[in-house]
Amino acid sequence: MTGFADRLDIFLKVVAAGSFSAAGRELGMQASSISRQVDLLESELGVELFYRSTRRLALTSAGETLCHRARQALGQLEETRSVVAAMASEPQGWLTISAPVCFGRRHVVPLVPIYLERFPKVHLELSLEDRAVNPIGESIDLAVRIGKLQDSALLVTKLAATESVVCAAPSYLQRHGVPAVPADLVHHACLTTPKPMKAGMWQFGETGSEDRLEVSGRFVCADMDGLLASAIAGLGIIHLQTWLVAEPLRDGRLVRLFPALPPRPDGSGIHALRPPGALTTKVKGMIDLLKARMAALSE
Repeated sequence: MTGFADRLDIFLKVVAAGSFSAAGRELGMQASSISRQVDLLESELGVELFYRSTRRLALTSAGETLCHRARQALGQLEETRSVVAAMASEPQGWLTISAPVCFGRRHVVPLVPIYLERFPKVHLELSLEDRAVNPIGESIDLAVRIGKLQDSALLVTKLAATESVVCAAPSYLQRHGVPAVPADLVHHACLTTPKPMKAGMWQFGETGSEDRLEVSGRFVCADMDGLLASAIAGLGIIHLQTWLVAEPLRDGRLVRLFPALPPRPDGSGIHALRPPGALTTKVKGMIDLLKARMAALSE
């Protein structure tokens, strides 16, 4: 008996082959049987999927929509089948991961012992580097990337949104006072990355130049760890993403300023990227650990 999912698969084969007869040859079925399955699918959905003529088939608007969504749905179904089937055997072999240096030290390295205990037959290779690696060309199973993504053939899992907050050490605030509003920051030592004229542009609202504030200080540093350490030492105020400052905020080494001001989403995120193919258990295991760690940062 042919079910709805089977008819979707036949429909996609017809689209790819360009005709009922070509799809029938590929599937080992009569062209009339292929046509009948498409007719049943159209009847179930209540729409026409093809413009039929003696020369060629062309997708209707509904057919184009179904084609796009069916490919996604059947791809997810196959991925689910692969994941469940892989559970029958214990994961083994190498897992190669790439992550930005600062993020990797804070949020990937602490997961390594947990991961290796959970998957005792897996060997793990972690590369920390601040560049956009190519998982397909460099044989990397999983790459963590922070920022806005460009379209590619890579499969993406969003781990968390990226948000920025302003904070300083208690020692700095005791010496220099607590700024009441963002505009007060122009009178404070702000720790920034190198910019023209050694000043940084911090944005607090969603969009618009009126939400941008030019700040400066006596110390600039291109390294996020350097800025964070300097802020904890009481050297000035920082404006960094929550994944970087969550732990010192939690243990009191830093204090968040302007608590009534919600964290500013920057429209990007923290993502796990992997080459096309089935989602293996050993890759999914690391993705799950990363997602749980990112969720814990917002608690």
